[in-house]
Amino acid sequence: MDIQDLTTSRYGVAFALGLARALPPRAGYRVAYLLADFLALFKNSRMVQAVRLNQWVVHGMTWDAKQLDEAVHAVLRHGGHCNYDLYRNLHDTEAIRRLVHLDEHVLEAVRESQEGRAGYVVVGPHLSNFDLAIKAVGIAGVQAQILAIATPTSGYLWQNRMRAAPGVDISPITPRALLQAVDRLKNGGVVVTGVDRPVPGKKEMLNFFGQPAPLPTGHVRLAMDANVPVRVVAARMEDDGRYHVTLSERIPMQRTGHRKTDIRENAQRVLTVVERYIRERPLQWLMFYPVWPHLMDKVPRR
Repeated sequence: MDIQDLTTSRYGVAFALGLARALPPRAGYRVAYLLADFLALFKNSRMVQAVRLNQWVVHGMTWDAKQLDEAVHAVLRHGGHCNYDLYRNLHDTEAIRRLVHLDEHVLEAVRESQEGRAGYVVVGPHLSNFDLAIKAVGIAGVQAQILAIATPTSGYLWQNRMRAAPGVDISPITPRALLQAVDRLKNGGVVVTGVDRPVPGKKEMLNFFGQPAPLPTGHVRLAMDANVPVRVVAARMEDDGRYHVTLSERIPMQRTGHRKTDIRENAQRVLTVVERYIRERPLQWLMFYPVWPHLMDKVPRR
């Protein structure tokens, strides 16, 4: 079993959940950082290799092996910090409100979802504590459907249950769920999905940070089918340890009559916004899968 299989299994999630509940913040963060440093020792693991690759490309393919080693530690430590905050405060509504700041664009989107006058697809990169951000937006009262991966691991199933909140419908991606999503969008609702997790075996590439990447376009297809725009949501940790959640302006879907071309061009426009958010906090990008697998052999090593 690769270390990534262990961390994303129900046993890995249960272990992290138990530690967070047992340890107060000072000790909890310390243990989270120690565990992150331990995971970084497995340099040949899929997770560590993916982080090195992703950070190398995001930093313009200019960082050397030493810088990438340091980036792996920073990314894994940030992930540990985020997981501790998530699991420690999972059922503490007031603590989540203190930890997560929702900007005015997010709060307005919550109100629009409640009143049935939203009608847009929201996509988000895996930046910082995106899971805690989902919990915070759910507590604020959002009415939304979240499209999750179709074949999750046992650990992801646990995480999906932990993301649950009143008004939030978490649906694995199936044909029926997609039909429900289009109907929700046409009726002024909100549908949320990921945008930066690579799709294994995908042949049609998108340009991401200047390199071809097998990234999804389903969010654009949904938006075009429902005739609604796309918005990008992003979380980031500030220096005070709180998480700030922001939402982009609406990105309207362009149509020229050539659907395949339009899907690609619209997806590229969305990724331009996603890139901007990642560039602001590259070491908070918690993407543990190789976004540019064809470049893996070119990453500097020592």
